[in-house]
Amino acid sequence: MWIRTSLAAAGLAVATAIPASAEIIGSTCRLLSYDGTTTSVETFRCDFMQRGGNVMVNSAEHEFSFLAAEQGETYIRINSIPLRFTRTGDYTLEVTQSPWLR
Repeated sequence: MWIRTSLAAAGLAVATAIPASAEIIGSTCRLLSYDGTTTSVETFRCDFMQRGGNVMVNSAEHEFSFLAAEQGETYIRINSIPLRFTRTGDYTLEVTQSPWLR
């Protein structure tokens, strides 16, 4: 019994140590950039990837990285549709996941 329990525990430890792959989801992004009293808006296709709470959003023009450990400190995340990431005073990135864009 002890050997079977130890083997099961070892198997579980190995399975949880292997990082899960993240799916890349084709999305539509809307970037609101703040420059004093002026706000510019740009809409573009992007790829959304989330792994372990960390988010990366990439396009031909832009790359964004939002680390889970920095949430609430360097940016604000609002889980809605669209998903919103705000770096206060700099920009807000809205991501609408659209797998059919790929």
